[in-house]
Amino acid sequence: MKRIGLTQRSHPVQGYAERRDMLDQRWAALIERLGGCPLPLSNSVRDVDAYLDALGLDALILTGGNDLSMLPDAADGAPERDRFEAEAYRHFLQRGKPVLGVCRGAQLINHLCDGRLVRAPGHAGTRHELVWVDTPLACWDRPEEVNSYHGWAIPADGLAPGLEALAWAPDGTVEAFRSLQARVNAIVWHPERETELAPATVAFLSTALGLTIAR
Repeated sequence: MKRIGLTQRSHPVQGYAERRDMLDQRWAALIERLGGCPLPLSNSVRDVDAYLDALGLDALILTGGNDLSMLPDAADGAPERDRFEAEAYRHFLQRGKPVLGVCRGAQLINHLCDGRLVRAPGHAGTRHELVWVDTPLACWDRPEEVNSYHGWAIPADGLAPGLEALAWAPDGTVEAFRSLQARVNAIVWHPERETELAPATVAFLSTALGLTIAR
């Protein structure tokens, strides 16, 4: 069973004077369905390379939650998470291992690759159609409806060099992309929040993480 590392939201807990790492429990169910072993990662680790090498992870998911702290008027930025995820991303790139960005994770990858983000009014707490770009993969040849929980988006002209769009929202913003040089894929919606996943999404996630779909 492949070991899948999942980054976590950083959140201050009122009344306890604590800042906690948090992960939606639905992620574990999703990773198990895909045939992987989910391992939540700590944002406060200082020696990221040693930490990740010790865990022996096979793939990394940069999950959602928290605005990128470098964005103007970031509502709940987490600089320690930005630092950890940036180092973890580079760690996996250097070792040729798969990385999947989800929502904030997609935004972070685009930012690290010198892309641009814009505010996305009307994208939080709704659903919309997803249109996949033409591709020889049959599982990506039809529209699909997905959830939307983000306040920032990647415009068509803001996708970083070296990244290729795979899917679009109706307003033309990027909903999924991949790297042309590395084993990196990203989506802007939250698959863990869906009660049912379309076969196209299951196939995409499994391929992106190097997993065999659990039956």
